[in-house]
Amino acid sequence: MDQKRFTPMTTAGCFAGIMLVLSVMSTYVPFFSLVGYFILPIPMAIIYMRYGLRWTVMMGIVVGLLMGMFIDPLAALMQFVTFGCVGLALGTGFRKNWPPAKMLTGVTAALGLACVVFLGCMYLFMDFNFWQFMTSQFQLMADAMMEGYRSAGTMSAVELAQAQEQVDQMMQMMPSLIPLLFCMALSILSYLNIKIAQVILTRLGYSVRPFLPIRYWEISRSMLYLYVLAVVMKYWGTTRDIYWLNIVGLNLEELSVFFISIQGIAFILYLIHRRMKLRTAVQVLIVMMLLLVPAFQLAVFLAGVIDMLLKYRQKRGTV
Repeated sequence: MDQKRFTPMTTAGCFAGIMLVLSVMSTYVPFFSLVGYFILPIPMAIIYMRYGLRWTVMMGIVVGLLMGMFIDPLAALMQFVTFGCVGLALGTGFRKNWPPAKMLTGVTAALGLACVVFLGCMYLFMDFNFWQFMTSQFQLMADAMMEGYRSAGTMSAVELAQAQEQVDQMMQMMPSLIPLLFCMALSILSYLNIKIAQVILTRLGYSVRPFLPIRYWEISRSMLYLYVLAVVMKYWGTTRDIYWLNIVGLNLEELSVFFISIQGIAFILYLIHRRMKLRTAVQVLIVMMLLLVPAFQLAVFLAGVIDMLLKYRQKRGTV
Protein backbone atom coordinates (compact mmCIF):
# COMPACT_ATOMS: atom_id res chain seq x y z
CA MET A 1 0.00 0.00 0.00
CA ASP A 2 1.42 3.35 -0.99
CA GLN A 3 2.17 6.09 1.50
CA LYS A 4 -0.45 8.40 0.00
CA ARG A 5 -3.27 6.04 1.02
CA PHE A 6 -1.63 4.82 4.20
CA THR A 7 -1.45 8.25 5.83
CA PRO A 8 -5.17 9.14 5.75
CA MET A 9 -6.13 5.56 6.65
CA THR A 10 -3.83 5.56 9.67
CA THR A 11 -5.02 8.99 10.80
CA ALA A 12 -8.67 8.08 10.34
CA GLY A 13 -8.12 4.81 12.21
CA CYS A 14 -6.54 6.60 15.17
CA PHE A 15 -9.37 9.12 15.30
CA ALA A 16 -11.92 6.32 15.00
CA GLY A 17 -10.40 4.68 18.08
CA ILE A 18 -10.50 7.96 19.98
CA MET A 19 -14.13 8.54 19.00
CA LEU A 20 -15.09 5.02 20.08
CA VAL A 21 -13.55 5.56 23.52
CA LEU A 22 -15.31 8.93 23.82
CA SER A 23 -18.67 7.47 22.81
CA VAL A 24 -18.37 4.62 25.32
CA MET A 25 -17.46 7.07 28.08
CA SER A 26 -20.34 9.34 27.05
CA THR A 27 -22.73 6.41 27.40
CA TYR A 28 -21.57 5.01 30.72
CA VAL A 29 -20.15 8.07 32.51
CA PRO A 30 -23.02 10.53 33.14
CA PHE A 31 -20.89 13.65 33.62
CA PHE A 32 -18.85 12.92 30.50
CA SER A 33 -21.88 12.79 28.21
CA LEU A 34 -21.93 16.59 27.88
CA VAL A 35 -18.17 16.76 27.28
CA GLY A 36 -18.38 13.95 24.75
CA TYR A 37 -21.14 15.73 22.86
CA PHE A 38 -18.89 18.72 22.16
CA ILE A 39 -15.70 16.72 21.52
CA LEU A 40 -17.00 13.86 19.35
CA PRO A 41 -17.57 16.00 16.22
CA ILE A 42 -14.00 17.40 16.33
CA PRO A 43 -12.23 14.34 14.82
CA MET A 44 -14.80 14.31 12.00
CA ALA A 45 -14.05 17.98 11.30
CA ILE A 46 -10.29 17.37 11.34
CA ILE A 47 -10.49 14.45 8.88
CA TYR A 48 -12.74 16.49 6.60
CA MET A 49 -10.32 19.44 6.68
CA ARG A 50 -7.32 17.24 5.89
CA TYR A 51 -8.62 14.53 3.57
CA GLY A 52 -12.09 15.53 2.35
CA LEU A 53 -15.59 14.07 2.44
CA ARG A 54 -14.87 10.46 1.38
CA TRP A 55 -12.50 9.67 4.23
CA THR A 56 -14.76 11.45 6.70
CA VAL A 57 -17.81 9.39 5.71
CA MET A 58 -15.79 6.17 5.82
CA MET A 59 -14.48 6.94 9.29
CA GLY A 60 -17.97 7.86 10.51
CA ILE A 61 -19.43 4.58 9.25
CA VAL A 62 -16.66 2.56 10.90
CA VAL A 63 -17.12 4.39 14.19
CA GLY A 64 -20.90 3.90 14.01
CA LEU A 65 -20.51 0.14 13.45
CA LEU A 66 -18.02 -0.18 16.31
CA MET A 67 -20.30 1.83 18.60
CA GLY A 68 -23.15 -0.55 17.78
CA MET A 69 -20.97 -3.46 18.93
CA PHE A 70 -19.84 -1.95 22.24
CA ILE A 71 -22.90 0.02 23.38
CA ASP A 72 -26.66 -0.11 22.90
CA PRO A 73 -27.45 0.02 19.14
CA LEU A 74 -30.13 2.71 19.57
CA ALA A 75 -27.81 4.90 21.65
CA ALA A 76 -25.07 4.29 19.08
CA LEU A 77 -27.37 5.36 16.25
CA MET A 78 -28.36 8.55 18.06
CA GLN A 79 -24.74 9.46 18.83
CA PHE A 80 -23.68 8.58 15.29
CA VAL A 81 -26.30 10.84 13.72
CA THR A 82 -25.51 13.72 16.09
CA PHE A 83 -21.72 13.77 15.82
CA GLY A 84 -21.89 12.87 12.13
CA CYS A 85 -24.12 15.80 11.13
CA VAL A 86 -22.35 18.34 13.33
CA GLY A 87 -18.88 17.06 12.43
CA LEU A 88 -19.57 17.24 8.70
CA ALA A 89 -20.98 20.77 9.03
CA LEU A 90 -17.97 21.93 11.07
CA GLY A 91 -15.49 20.31 8.70
CA THR A 92 -17.17 21.78 5.63
CA GLY A 93 -17.29 25.25 7.15
CA PHE A 94 -13.68 25.25 8.31
CA ARG A 95 -12.38 23.70 5.08
CA LYS A 96 -14.23 26.21 2.87
CA ASN A 97 -13.57 29.12 5.25
CA TRP A 98 -17.22 30.04 5.63
CA PRO A 99 -18.03 33.46 7.13
CA PRO A 100 -19.40 33.33 10.71
CA ALA A 101 -23.07 33.83 9.76
CA LYS A 102 -22.99 31.04 7.18
CA MET A 103 -21.06 28.81 9.57
CA LEU A 104 -23.62 29.31 12.32
CA THR A 105 -26.50 28.71 9.91
CA GLY A 106 -24.91 25.55 8.51
CA VAL A 107 -24.14 24.00 11.90
CA THR A 108 -27.59 24.94 13.21
CA ALA A 109 -29.24 23.29 10.21
CA ALA A 110 -27.10 20.16 10.66
CA LEU A 111 -27.88 20.02 14.38
CA GLY A 112 -31.58 20.52 13.61
CA LEU A 113 -31.50 17.58 11.19
CA ALA A 114 -29.76 15.44 13.80
CA CYS A 115 -32.38 16.40 16.41
CA VAL A 116 -35.24 15.52 14.05
CA VAL A 117 -33.72 12.07 13.43
CA PHE A 118 -32.96 11.70 17.15
CA LEU A 119 -36.52 12.56 18.23
CA GLY A 120 -37.93 10.38 15.45
CA CYS A 121 -35.96 7.40 16.74
CA MET A 122 -37.07 8.16 20.29
CA TYR A 123 -40.69 8.17 19.15
CA LEU A 124 -40.46 5.01 17.04
CA PHE A 125 -38.39 2.83 19.37
CA MET A 126 -39.11 4.27 22.84
CA ASP A 127 -42.58 5.80 22.36
CA PHE A 128 -41.26 9.19 23.51
CA ASN A 129 -43.33 12.13 22.28
CA PHE A 130 -41.26 15.29 22.49
CA TRP A 131 -44.27 17.59 22.02
CA GLN A 132 -46.22 15.95 24.86
CA PHE A 133 -43.13 15.97 27.06
CA MET A 134 -42.57 19.70 26.60
CA THR A 135 -46.27 20.43 27.15
CA SER A 136 -46.24 18.43 30.38
CA GLN A 137 -43.12 20.25 31.56
CA PHE A 138 -44.79 23.62 30.93
CA GLN A 139 -47.82 22.39 32.90
CA LEU A 140 -45.60 21.34 35.81
CA MET A 141 -43.97 24.77 35.82
CA ALA A 142 -47.38 26.47 35.79
CA ASP A 143 -48.64 24.28 38.65
CA ALA A 144 -45.49 25.00 40.65
CA MET A 145 -45.94 28.73 40.04
CA MET A 146 -49.54 28.68 41.29
CA GLU A 147 -48.58 26.53 44.27
CA GLY A 148 -45.93 29.09 45.15
CA TYR A 149 -48.52 31.87 45.02
CA ARG A 150 -50.88 29.91 47.30
CA SER A 151 -48.21 28.90 49.81
CA ALA A 152 -46.92 32.49 50.07
CA GLY A 153 -50.33 33.59 51.40
CA THR A 154 -49.91 37.16 50.16
CA MET A 155 -52.63 37.04 47.48
CA SER A 156 -56.36 37.21 47.98
CA ALA A 157 -58.81 34.76 46.44
CA VAL A 158 -59.61 37.24 43.67
CA GLU A 159 -55.92 37.80 42.89
CA LEU A 160 -55.32 34.04 42.86
CA ALA A 161 -58.19 33.59 40.40
CA GLN A 162 -56.76 36.31 38.16
CA ALA A 163 -53.30 34.73 38.36
CA GLN A 164 -54.77 31.33 37.49
CA GLU A 165 -56.50 32.83 34.48
CA GLN A 166 -53.26 34.43 33.28
CA VAL A 167 -51.38 31.15 33.77
CA ASP A 168 -54.06 29.25 31.83
CA GLN A 169 -53.77 31.74 28.97
CA MET A 170 -50.02 31.37 29.01
CA MET A 171 -50.35 27.56 28.93
CA GLN A 172 -52.57 27.79 25.86
CA MET A 173 -49.90 29.78 24.02
CA MET A 174 -46.76 28.00 25.21
CA PRO A 175 -47.08 24.99 22.83
CA SER A 176 -47.09 27.44 19.90
CA LEU A 177 -43.72 28.76 21.09
CA ILE A 178 -42.02 25.35 21.18
CA PRO A 179 -40.71 25.47 17.55
CA LEU A 180 -39.26 28.96 18.02
CA LEU A 181 -37.69 28.14 21.39
CA PHE A 182 -36.32 24.93 19.90
CA CYS A 183 -34.67 26.83 17.03
CA MET A 184 -33.18 29.44 19.37
CA ALA A 185 -31.79 26.71 21.61
CA LEU A 186 -30.26 25.01 18.56
CA SER A 187 -28.57 28.24 17.47
CA ILE A 188 -27.04 28.77 20.93
CA LEU A 189 -25.87 25.16 21.05
CA SER A 190 -24.41 25.46 17.54
CA TYR A 191 -22.49 28.57 18.52
CA LEU A 192 -20.99 26.68 21.48
CA ASN A 193 -20.08 23.80 19.15
CA ILE A 194 -18.27 26.16 16.81
CA LYS A 195 -16.41 28.04 19.56
CA ILE A 196 -15.23 24.87 21.28
CA ALA A 197 -14.13 23.41 17.93
CA GLN A 198 -12.25 26.61 17.10
CA VAL A 199 -10.40 26.54 20.43
CA ILE A 200 -9.41 22.87 20.08
CA LEU A 201 -8.40 23.13 16.42
CA THR A 202 -6.37 26.28 17.06
CA ARG A 203 -4.48 24.55 19.86
CA LEU A 204 -3.82 21.63 17.51
CA GLY A 205 -2.22 24.03 15.02
CA TYR A 206 -5.04 24.41 12.49
CA SER A 207 -5.89 27.79 11.04
CA VAL A 208 -9.63 28.44 11.35
CA ARG A 209 -11.65 31.58 10.79
CA PRO A 210 -12.59 33.00 14.21
CA PHE A 211 -15.80 34.73 15.24
CA LEU A 212 -15.68 38.35 16.31
CA PRO A 213 -15.82 38.78 20.09
CA ILE A 214 -19.40 39.19 21.30
CA ARG A 215 -18.78 42.82 22.28
CA TYR A 216 -18.39 43.63 18.55
CA TRP A 217 -21.61 41.96 17.45
CA GLU A 218 -24.18 44.22 15.79
CA ILE A 219 -27.81 43.22 15.27
CA SER A 220 -29.92 45.01 12.67
CA ARG A 221 -32.18 47.80 13.94
CA SER A 222 -35.01 46.08 12.08
CA MET A 223 -35.45 43.90 15.18
CA LEU A 224 -36.85 46.96 16.97
CA TYR A 225 -39.43 47.42 14.22
CA LEU A 226 -40.21 43.71 14.37
CA TYR A 227 -40.75 44.00 18.13
CA VAL A 228 -43.17 46.90 17.69
CA LEU A 229 -45.01 45.00 14.96
CA ALA A 230 -45.25 41.93 17.22
CA VAL A 231 -46.74 43.99 20.09
CA VAL A 232 -49.32 45.48 17.72
CA MET A 233 -50.20 42.03 16.34
CA LYS A 234 -50.61 40.67 19.87
CA TYR A 235 -52.87 43.60 20.79
CA TRP A 236 -55.06 43.18 17.71
CA GLY A 237 -55.17 39.43 18.15
CA THR A 238 -56.25 39.75 21.79
CA THR A 239 -58.79 42.58 21.40
CA ARG A 240 -60.35 41.15 18.22
CA ASP A 241 -60.17 37.48 19.28
CA ILE A 242 -57.95 36.54 16.32
CA TYR A 243 -56.10 33.56 17.76
CA TRP A 244 -53.64 32.98 14.90
CA LEU A 245 -52.65 36.67 14.86
CA ASN A 246 -51.93 36.55 18.57
CA ILE A 247 -49.77 33.42 18.15
CA VAL A 248 -47.79 34.92 15.27
CA GLY A 249 -47.27 38.12 17.27
CA LEU A 250 -46.12 36.12 20.29
CA ASN A 251 -43.53 34.22 18.24
CA LEU A 252 -42.26 37.39 16.55
CA GLU A 253 -42.01 39.07 19.93
CA GLU A 254 -39.90 36.27 21.37
CA LEU A 255 -37.67 36.27 18.28
CA SER A 256 -37.10 40.04 18.35
CA VAL A 257 -36.52 40.06 22.12
CA PHE A 258 -33.91 37.34 21.70
CA PHE A 259 -31.91 39.31 19.12
CA ILE A 260 -32.32 42.63 20.95
CA SER A 261 -31.01 40.90 24.09
CA ILE A 262 -27.99 39.66 22.11
CA GLN A 263 -27.32 43.29 21.20
CA GLY A 264 -27.70 44.22 24.86
CA ILE A 265 -25.19 41.58 25.94
CA ALA A 266 -22.72 42.85 23.34
CA PHE A 267 -23.21 46.41 24.59
CA ILE A 268 -22.74 45.45 28.24
CA LEU A 269 -19.60 43.43 27.48
CA TYR A 270 -18.26 46.37 25.48
CA LEU A 271 -18.79 48.74 28.42
CA ILE A 272 -17.14 46.28 30.82
CA HIS A 273 -14.24 45.72 28.44
CA ARG A 274 -13.53 49.44 28.37
CA ARG A 275 -12.86 49.31 32.12
CA MET A 276 -11.16 45.94 32.45
CA LYS A 277 -9.94 43.01 30.38
CA LEU A 278 -12.03 39.90 30.91
CA ARG A 279 -10.89 36.33 30.49
CA THR A 280 -12.92 34.11 28.19
CA ALA A 281 -14.28 32.02 31.07
CA VAL A 282 -15.45 35.15 32.90
CA GLN A 283 -17.19 36.42 29.75
CA VAL A 284 -18.97 33.08 29.36
CA LEU A 285 -20.22 33.28 32.96
CA ILE A 286 -21.42 36.85 32.42
CA VAL A 287 -23.28 35.90 29.24
CA MET A 288 -24.95 32.93 30.94
CA MET A 289 -25.95 35.09 33.89
CA LEU A 290 -27.39 37.82 31.67
CA LEU A 291 -29.35 35.32 29.57
CA LEU A 292 -30.64 33.00 32.27
CA VAL A 293 -31.17 35.11 35.41
CA PRO A 294 -34.61 36.79 35.21
CA ALA A 295 -33.44 39.79 37.24
CA PHE A 296 -30.99 40.76 34.44
CA GLN A 297 -33.13 39.93 31.39
CA LEU A 298 -35.00 43.26 31.39
CA ALA A 299 -31.73 45.18 31.81
CA VAL A 300 -30.20 43.29 28.87
CA PHE A 301 -33.24 44.02 26.70
CA LEU A 302 -33.17 47.74 27.57
CA ALA A 303 -29.42 47.89 26.91
CA GLY A 304 -30.02 46.39 23.47
CA VAL A 305 -32.75 48.93 22.69
CA ILE A 306 -30.55 51.83 23.80
CA ASP A 307 -27.58 50.66 21.72
CA MET A 308 -29.74 50.10 18.64
CA LEU A 309 -31.31 53.55 18.92
CA LEU A 310 -28.20 55.53 19.83
CA LYS A 311 -25.62 53.47 17.86
CA TYR A 312 -23.25 54.09 20.75
CA ARG A 313 -20.55 51.64 19.68
CA GLN A 314 -20.77 52.57 16.00
CA LYS A 315 -20.20 56.23 16.81
CA ARG A 316 -16.99 55.25 18.56
CA GLY A 317 -15.84 53.12 15.65
CA THR A 318 -15.95 49.84 17.55
CA VAL A 319 -18.32 47.94 15.23
